[in-house]
Amino acid sequence: MAKAHYFNENLNNNISNPRNFWRTISNIQAPPVHSQPAAVKVNNQTLQHPLDVANAFNDYFVGCATTLIAKLGNDMQSERPHAGQAPPTVQSPCIRQEFSFRPVPVSVVTKLLRKQKMKYQSGPDQIPAMLLKISAPAIANPVATLINESLATGYIPKLWKTARVVPIHKSGDSTLVSNYRPISLLPVMSKVLEKCVYTQLRDYYQYWNYLTPDQSGFRPNHSTTTALLKVCNDIQAGMEQGNLTGAIFLDFAKAFDTVDHGILLEKLKNSGIGDRTLTWFQSYVSDRSQYVSISGSSSLLLPVTCGVPQGSILGPLLFTIFINDLPNVCKASTVHMYADDTVIYTSKPNLPQLEAVLQEQFTEVEKWIKNNKLFLNTDKTVTMLFGTAPKLHKLQNPHLCVGTKSNGTLTTVTSLKYLGMWLDPNLSFGPHIEKLSSKLYPKLGALYRNKSCLSPAVRKQIVQQMLMPAIDYGDVVYAAAPQTHLHKLTTLYNSLCRFALQCNYMTHHCDMLKELNWPSLESRRTLHLSSLVFKSISGKLPPYLNRLLPPAAPSSYNLRSRTSTLLAYHNTKRQWLGPHFPTEHHNYGITSQTPSNLPPVLSHSKAPY
Repeated sequence: MAKAHYFNENLNNNISNPRNFWRTISNIQAPPVHSQPAAVKVNNQTLQHPLDVANAFNDYFVGCATTLIAKLGNDMQSERPHAGQAPPTVQSPCIRQEFSFRPVPVSVVTKLLRKQKMKYQSGPDQIPAMLLKISAPAIANPVATLINESLATGYIPKLWKTARVVPIHKSGDSTLVSNYRPISLLPVMSKVLEKCVYTQLRDYYQYWNYLTPDQSGFRPNHSTTTALLKVCNDIQAGMEQGNLTGAIFLDFAKAFDTVDHGILLEKLKNSGIGDRTLTWFQSYVSDRSQYVSISGSSSLLLPVTCGVPQGSILGPLLFTIFINDLPNVCKASTVHMYADDTVIYTSKPNLPQLEAVLQEQFTEVEKWIKNNKLFLNTDKTVTMLFGTAPKLHKLQNPHLCVGTKSNGTLTTVTSLKYLGMWLDPNLSFGPHIEKLSSKLYPKLGALYRNKSCLSPAVRKQIVQQMLMPAIDYGDVVYAAAPQTHLHKLTTLYNSLCRFALQCNYMTHHCDMLKELNWPSLESRRTLHLSSLVFKSISGKLPPYLNRLLPPAAPSSYNLRSRTSTLLAYHNTKRQWLGPHFPTEHHNYGITSQTPSNLPPVLSHSKAPY
């Protein structure tokens, strides 16, 4: 009784404070677990002193990339390009105007300092973000001078290139350093500098349209959902034509941590970065170091000789530039990337043709990986064969045979988690819905066991903010899944509503939805699909999706709909319009000229992507 009273009061007091609210929810479900262990095992020895533990973690984190390079690079060293030598796939300079830094105004620095979040931990300089935020008007001028001096001289202070690493436990044995994820904390001042550089560099590449359209990671108007829509739509198009689609899902080993600095700088130069500006980037990636902090004890400082800086603002963009030319080697197939999550696929009428093309393309990709000094985990790189059920049933052996340079064969799987969604050979999304249900029902059970600690308002907020996002994620992708699968999600949704209201199992779902003022699950999907269509018409989706929703040809008759931008209607066997958009969305009549024509339900909601 005391426990229920304590948590009830705590949650109700913090219902508008997300950080404290969800921390309390976590404490209800399970006792707090210390992410940093008191002891670790290294070489069959148990280390307990905080300094020894910190050094063990730092040795492991720094050694992961260097060990991989030493292990896989020695036997191919003669075949790989030397540091600073451009691989053959790097684009030749095609940008007319050379990139150089512009002076950063004091107003921009002031704005960046004021945007710092109070919860950010301090880096090695021990300067908290809160201090910089509240003192922004007083320090903006000297900070702007420091930033502009750095850009002009091509020099970055050593302290700004030092990271404080905090290990966070992932899962498994808490005494093994391999079960921890490194979280790098950089000085806040260095992030302000990086943000200034990032903005100028991003705008430059966007203006010259340099980045490949096949990359959805770290780009505005792109997301994992748009990437899934692109890939699944292409596979579905192959099914509509009666073809088989073969896909290779690449798994890079420590891709961000093994980026070769010499090749990265050469790619920056080939993308239009001038020599003087390149000096700054050379200073940025070189002479970096890190240490691990455990219980107030700090490890020795170790150099970081490869990879893009973890926890940085520029790191993701630099990696995008590094991997930007990968699609160039795949002339006979399609490549799509989300950061380093890469899939190569193509469609052919029969299996022998499909295997021949995929083998040729994969061989070229392996050459690209070798030339760029990246490393492919062939054990986790898998293939998948897509097609309609009748088409796959006719095959005696529905597997793809794609060989590797080490004379191995890639594994063919029948289900795969790609960008958070489980794919199956028929794109029925049955496995995804099964996995989703098996994930949410145990969470719901744990909440039921602690229902005495949760008030009605808290239960409703938990369902809306903790459980529903999992159902909403990617619902525009699986919206046209068979009703037998979608019905399972409806049953799950009704269970969530029942928990929020604490009503008995005989209560009709319509009464629950009316009481909660929530739409049905089908209406939620319709809402998200409609929002996606409107974003496409408004130009707020990637070009590869905008092309799939062309406007309809204008009517020769003087109809009222002539002033609207109607979408082209596509008749397909499985009732899809463009990238998994059910055909009923054609009837909304959303226009780009009159945004007020957006259906009312879309004006007050936000899609989950």
